[in-house]
Amino acid sequence: MPLAVFSRSLVARTTASAALLVSILIAVPMIVLIQADVRSTRAELAIRAELATKIVLDDVANALWDLDPEEAMTALAPLRSVDAFAEAVVLGSYGERFVAYRKPGTGPLSDEASTTAVAPLEHLDRVGNKRTIGTMLLRLDATPTNATIRHDVAMLSSIGVCILLLLVIGVVWAARGVTAPIAAMTRTMTDLAAGDVSVAVPGRHRDDEIGRMATALRIFRQNAIDLRLAKERAEQAVASKAKFMAAASHDLRQPAQSLLMLTALLRTTAKTPDVADSAQKIEQVVMNLKQLLDELLEVSRLDAGGVAVTMGTHDVGDLLQALDTQFGPVARNKGLTLTVSPMRANIVTDRVLLLRLLGNLIDNAIRYTLSGSIQIVGLEVGGQIILEVRDSGIGIPEDRLDAIWEEFHQLGNPERNRDNGIGLGLSIVKRLAATLNHPVKVRSVLGKGSVFSIAVPLAAKLAQPPEPPAVRLEPAPILPPPAAPPALISPALTGNGVAVLVIDDDPFVLNGLSLFLANEGHRVHSVSTTAQGVQDVQDGLFKPDVIVADYHLSATDTGIDFINRLWMLLGIRIPAILISGRLDSVVTRQAADLGITVVAKPIMPDVLSRLVSELPRTR
Repeated sequence: MPLAVFSRSLVARTTASAALLVSILIAVPMIVLIQADVRSTRAELAIRAELATKIVLDDVANALWDLDPEEAMTALAPLRSVDAFAEAVVLGSYGERFVAYRKPGTGPLSDEASTTAVAPLEHLDRVGNKRTIGTMLLRLDATPTNATIRHDVAMLSSIGVCILLLLVIGVVWAARGVTAPIAAMTRTMTDLAAGDVSVAVPGRHRDDEIGRMATALRIFRQNAIDLRLAKERAEQAVASKAKFMAAASHDLRQPAQSLLMLTALLRTTAKTPDVADSAQKIEQVVMNLKQLLDELLEVSRLDAGGVAVTMGTHDVGDLLQALDTQFGPVARNKGLTLTVSPMRANIVTDRVLLLRLLGNLIDNAIRYTLSGSIQIVGLEVGGQIILEVRDSGIGIPEDRLDAIWEEFHQLGNPERNRDNGIGLGLSIVKRLAATLNHPVKVRSVLGKGSVFSIAVPLAAKLAQPPEPPAVRLEPAPILPPPAAPPALISPALTGNGVAVLVIDDDPFVLNGLSLFLANEGHRVHSVSTTAQGVQDVQDGLFKPDVIVADYHLSATDTGIDFINRLWMLLGIRIPAILISGRLDSVVTRQAADLGITVVAKPIMPDVLSRLVSELPRTR
């Protein structure tokens, strides 16, 4: 029965462990007492030696004063009756041996085997003054005392061994009863913390404290399983949302592109001012729709982790100059001054994504700055370049600094005026900063302006201007490269028209692009499949000066594939424009490496017209 209690109760085992500890605490004082007894035994021997010297001290002093050795030996004779007496030595005032008396049968003793008492020999001189005339050394045999000490040590060792044995037995028993289950629980909890929810929980059939711990741990494991399932469902929902947004964005851009082209055609061919004005308003509505689609798609892709990051070393001065070129005219059109501080340093970042991030900040500053200036400043701080966008705009209330990063949150735009955007710019900035691992901060004073800062890792200062990047002229990897890649050339133009080959799998977009470009005075040949386009060029039905290609042509063909095939077929690299409603950074970089101009749907009619007319002349 007691054993059953011990096996079920953690408290009982803890009590037993405490009893073992008490036993140890009792044994320690015992050891101390034994050691005290040893010390007292030795002290008793020393006292005995001192008392023995006092018995014969005066008689020995008289014999030494009289310089009578026989009298001294007679004076020392009573010492034979002293227990453990071994030897007595009388020394003169100069340390010379006067007489020595040794107990019969006693040999020489070492210092460890004897206890020595030293007493001065004093005598009155002729004038009655006491003076020291010598020294008496009395040695007692410590062998019996040492034997007692050895006996005590042996007993102490035996007690220690017994206590150690009890301790080992107790520890083993405690480990089997308490420590082992707790260690098993610890391993289980560690596995659960690492994400292994399939691990079995030990001790679930016990009815003691370990069993109750196992029950709690099973509940924790089930909660972890539920949490993982919820997380997986949430991730699937985010991925589905991103996929839906990408598909919806692409599908919505197609009619928007067709609508833009047809509206531009309507505007240019309108016979009344009212029709032209209506067409222009339709164009503006479609552009607002384009902005909404662009930003919604970017938010969705960033949330789903679908943005490819290509980190590299870039000159921050080149990045700032590109921003000045892009946004300087926009700021000046609003009457603002955009100032970019010159700086030369290498930073480690993704150039495309960082430009997009800073571009959103600058665009936001331009929108909310009514007058004054906008500054782009780079500061080197502790191995980082802090890029700041400073404006003299309306500022942000302190209690709204956290809210500005939320989707569709805008300050001072309760009417949702689309001229001030749709409220996704800073939300995209926050997501881009997290994707790049570039911390973004904001500080602002209401009515005076705001400062947005981005921390970018510093690589190294540039010693000289960097070499311009080499443009790769080999075809895309899906096709075998020719022995000598064709060079980019400028086509021979006939009049003002350019021979444009347009390919898009959407018939409405294809029709809108073709009609618009034809109305602009260009010679247009439109196809809906890559096979048709390649065949028409191969048969000599059309020789293009410029290619305008959609990126997503079919499940297996892309616009880059089509452009490559035509380049290989013609033996020259004619200018090409790639348009798509769903572009990512990988496609953008691939096209840029091949020298292909990339634009997103829906492209503005005047932008398309300018590219088609001017692009061949720049090659």
